[in-house]
Amino acid sequence: MHITLKIWRQKDGNSQGRFATYELADVTPDMSFLEMMDMLNTDLAKKGEDTIAFDSDCREGICGSCCIQIDGRPHGPLRGVAACQLYMRSFQDNATIVAEPFRAKAFPIIKDLVIDRTALDRIVQAGGFVSVKTGGAPEANSIPIPKPVSELAFESAACIGCGACRRLQECLRHAFCRRQSVALGQIASRPSRAQAAGSCDGGQDGC
Repeated sequence: MHITLKIWRQKDGNSQGRFATYELADVTPDMSFLEMMDMLNTDLAKKGEDTIAFDSDCREGICGSCCIQIDGRPHGPLRGVAACQLYMRSFQDNATIVAEPFRAKAFPIIKDLVIDRTALDRIVQAGGFVSVKTGGAPEANSIPIPKPVSELAFESAACIGCGACRRLQECLRHAFCRRQSVALGQIASRPSRAQAAGSCDGGQDGC
């Protein structure tokens, strides 16, 4: 793929910024947007030019630090997808792509595509959160599940519906009730379903 990039270049927060144009001819459709940026920076470094500053961390669509405005939209043209998970197959061959930092007063520019996210960090440190879905799987530990529900889910996942375990469960329950008769009271005095059906000998045969 041949790509034309118009990228915002700004030395620091006090300097005047401008768009710079770059050409890339060997972009593959399976490259992520940030991998394409890495490729561009490699070319610039070989030429002795200043590389483009941009943020990235997990590159898995989780952290959201790759906050780049691409073609006028945060993280690019796909909804719910972070820039690191935006692949070049989302663009046409010979496309012109405009990349710039987020334009928000709360996030001043540090350099090129890097912004100061201190305002957001203060909210996080104070106990706040931002519920923005970026396309990644939700964190399992953030979803409280009652213990009875989780146990039922594990049992359902393990059971194949053969019915072989039903008699064993009843026999184990009977043996447990005999040992814990004082503590369990009514449960110990109540016959199990297997005993009532005549299919349990009270654990005498080692079932």
